[in-house]
Amino acid sequence: MPAFASAGTALPGQYAGVAMDMMDSFGKIAAPTRSKTDFNYETDCRAALAPLVDGLLDMAESAGWDRRKAAYTLMFLSAQRVGAGKEERK
Repeated sequence: MPAFASAGTALPGQYAGVAMDMMDSFGKIAAPTRSKTDFNYETDCRAALAPLVDGLLDMAESAGWDRRKAAYTLMFLSAQRVGAGKEERK
């Protein structure tokens, strides 16, 4: 979860301070260069996020989590957040 938080985001409870540490260790995400309606927007987004997802899965696996289950969990958490209306945070 923390890897998807934007830099500077304060997360409550057990995640407090984690988002910034994760962003520091992963680096920056490239900004979009196309409009949301452009055919290649999603492809560019995948390319920008893939190394972060790979790194997060590597970290989860190194900590002892099953890689496949961690990937499923990331999908669940992502869908949960979009379903909760958090996809258009500014």
